[in-house]
Amino acid sequence: MKIQNRSKNRPFRGLARGFSLFEMVIVMGIIGVILGGAIYSMGKIGESARITAVDGNFVSLKNGLEAYRTNGRRYPSQQQGLEALIEKPSSSPQPKRWSQILDDPDKLIDPWDTKYEYKYPGSKDPSSPEIISAGPDKQFGTDDDLSSQD
Repeated sequence: MKIQNRSKNRPFRGLARGFSLFEMVIVMGIIGVILGGAIYSMGKIGESARITAVDGNFVSLKNGLEAYRTNGRRYPSQQQGLEALIEKPSSSPQPKRWSQILDDPDKLIDPWDTKYEYKYPGSKDPSSPEIISAGPDKQFGTDDDLSSQD
């Protein structure tokens, strides 16, 4: 019985060798470009998420201010600010019935780590308070500010 060498019977022996270094570098480059684009896109999504979080915080803080007004018959003064939702104000006008509405001072800070600004009366609707976030640039009075009255 004659034993044949099977490797000689394969017509395309060179194709079974694997990838060359050059081919691996090309594939890694393509993967790097795709990941770079994905990371860049995620950065823009993150900024949009922060803006959405500010809108949610506005709703929460406005509800807290309404509860404060229900208990104290008026909104906190601009001097008392949003801190009146956490600690009983010591300055005038003091609410007749006060209860702690918020328990965490971090709720008074926007997603860019800037404290919300409180105005009463509001600049667009003087009958209600206005809450303002400085926005991504962390500077009040610029175009990227976000207001609860917008």
